Amino acid sequence: MTLDHPPLTHDERKAAEAAFQDRPFNPMWSQKAQRIYDGIRAAQANRPTNSRPADVVPPVRSTIASPPSDLHYSDSAPFVPRIAQVWILEYQDTKERRLEVCPGGTTIEQLLKVFRRRADGRSFTIQMVDVASMSLPSACLSSYSHDARCIDQDGFLA
Repeated sequence: MTLDHPPLTHDERKAAEAAFQDRPFNPMWSQKAQRIYDGIRAAQANRPTNSRPADVVPPVRSTIASPPSDLHYSDSAPFVPRIAQVWILEYQDTKERRLEVCPGGTTIEQLLKVFRRRADGRSFTIQMVDVASMSLPSACLSSYSHDARCIDQDGFLA
């Protein structure tokens, strides 16, 4: 049996996995990965399921309902903080501002390519963020992480 298409690239496989596992799309993936992700999500939407929209992050825990674990983070598998870039993207026509968190090794050209594709022809500016603190409304938060563990204020896994 021969395939009439080339094998999937790394980001295309990741996009397919994310779609099947109800995880959000990573904006650093290619346009073809976006089409694969969207196609799988559309196919899933055409059959009865209890799945969430791709941009809704499933709740990992409830701090009120979940008792803390007896396992301290230092006794679990290592947490490896990832270096990230944080940018404020502002659309010039509406002054809408978005906080964008991207992998640390992403070049400016890669960022601009993703932001341009997402802007769909709208003018925008980006500004790097060094330090920030803000509340995050859960209804519009879309994020992606390989490690879903949470640590409570005392250092225990929650």
